[in-house]
Parts: sequence; C-alpha cells; structure tokens
Amino acid sequence: MHHNRISSSLNGDGSEKSIIALLARQDGAQVLSTWQNDRISEYLLASDSRRHTWHAWLAIHGMATCDVAETYRYFTFAKSRQILADAFGSCPAGMVSALGKFGPFARPKHAYIALHEVLTAGGPLANHVHQSAKMGDDDLASLATAVTMDASNRVVRALLKCKVPMRTMVELLWVVSRMASQYEERYLVRCISEDRRPASILANLYGLAPFPAPPFEQAGALIPITTPEQLRKTGQSFNNCLKRPGEEFAAAVASVLSGQRYFYRWEGENPALLAFARCGSAGWILAEHSGPANSRVPDAVIEQVEDVLAGIPSVFIGNAGSGMLRWICTS
Repeated sequence: MHHNRISSSLNGDGSEKSIIALLARQDGAQVLSTWQNDRISEYLLASDSRRHTWHAWLAIHGMATCDVAETYRYFTFAKSRQILADAFGSCPAGMVSALGKFGPFARPKHAYIALHEVLTAGGPLANHVHQSAKMGDDDLASLATAVTMDASNRVVRALLKCKVPMRTMVELLWVVSRMASQYEERYLVRCISEDRRPASILANLYGLAPFPAPPFEQAGALIPITTPEQLRKTGQSFNNCLKRPGEEFAAAVASVLSGQRYFYRWEGENPALLAFARCGSAGWILAEHSGPANSRVPDAVIEQVEDVLAGIPSVFIGNAGSGMLRWICTS
C-alpha cells in the first residue's frame, strides 16, 4: 500500500495537481475531471491496485462518457473485477493483485493490455507474472507476444529458469516454437538446460538441425564439414572460437543453415579451416581461413586449395579472403 507516503505529500496549497501529474501521467486531466475538488483525495489515498484498475479502464475507454458524475459513481462503488471485465471483456484470475505490483504511477495503455493478454492465456508465463515482484512495461509487451507461440509448458518453464532478459527469453522461445514440430520436447529442453546462457542455448538448438548439402563435394584434401558436431570438433582441434557453444558458434551454424556460408577443413600438411561465403547467384568465394589457434595460413596452402578447386568454376578464391567480393558478400 502506497497511500501513506502519498497522503504525507498533500497540503492545502493546491500541490495536489502536481502530484496528480506525477501519478496519473497521461490520465491526469481525466483524473482531475472525475475526482473534482475534495474528492481528489479518494484517488490519492486509494491502493495501487485500485488506482491501476481505474487507469486500465481509462486506457481502454478514455472519457467515452460525458457523464463525469456517473463515471465517478462507477469507479467508487463497482468492484475492481467488474471494472476490469468492463474494460477488457474479462478479468482473468490474479489480475487485480498483479496490478498492485505496478507501483504508484500510471502505466501506458499497452502495459494494461499486455498484462490482460498474458494472464488470460494462463500457463507458465502467467505464473511468472504472479511470482514476479514487479514487471516493466517492455517485459509485459514481450510476454504478450509470446502467448501465441507454439511451445510446451515444460519448454517455457525451462527458459524462464534461465533468468535471462525477457526480450531475449522471448526470442529464444520463438526459435523453439519454430522447431517444436520437428524435434521431441526432451531434446529442446536439454538444449536449454545444458547451458543457460542465451548464445549457448541458441547454439545447442541450431545444433539439432542438419546442415544443407555442401556447395561442392570433397576436392583433394579439402573436406566439407557437414554437421554442427563436426564443426564443433573442428573448433576444438583448432582451438578456436568454435570449440564450444556460444555466440561465435551459434552465428557460424546459423550462417550455414541459412545457406550463407559453408565450412571446409584442409587436411594437408598445414591444416586449415576455411569458410566459403555465398556470392549471390554467382557461386561461392573464399571468405575466411585460419590455422590452429587462429594462426596464419601459409600462402602455399591457399595456392594448393586454388589448384584443387580449379575445375569448379562456381568457386572463386581470388584474393583469398580479402577484396571487394568478400566485403560485399560477407557484410
């Protein structure tokens, strides 16, 4: 209850208007119109949940009625659940108490709508709202976008346990929802629970999907890396950023799955990891190359790679990872 600290700010010199501007924000004029003169103390001394019930109604209806006296009587005598049901068409369980966590200040319209959508949907997302001490406007908006995503309650609970920013959680939930029809729930949950860092979760999820066919098959000692697991093991053997799930590994796998890059391993005297980038409809160019521990690849190795690819016109070595095509095709 916040009425004590609000009431202590009141005095008789008209400072109520400045307090109303602070508390009611965009609804300030409507509040002053509804609770006129001495009645304003009823608004100020109300509980947070009751004030937010009024603000939720105003967010939907505004001052649709010109009968200020009738609006005042309605706000004064109607139950909070009735007012919310009138505003949204229903009052889901726990909405009144959830509004009490909104604090003393009025929220924008989208926050009240988002709260209603999440609580109406029920499930783990609604439980998360009930269990949270407070909930920001942006977090509520993110949760509201998630209520229609096709993911099991177990998956949603696993993501919520990661305690990542809400927007990030919803992004991961969208990825999972797109994969839910292709993979068993237990595999999706395992991807989340193995490492609760967002990039690692994404890398684990991407790792479930098979790579597309390589742009060209093995050519001499140049061997395509055809699965996410092969790419991770190559990263381990080369001791580079692809050796464990994380941002770099997730980005690499995503680029292969989207058809933008493909990785090959050079098994010659000087091993190297090479990445070829798609260059529009023309074919593929050598975009990146590195040796063990990100060491420089000798020029002789690049020449050998160029020799074994000489019979494949859809692949261009060119400046070996530099030049105009690399800048354009890898941006």
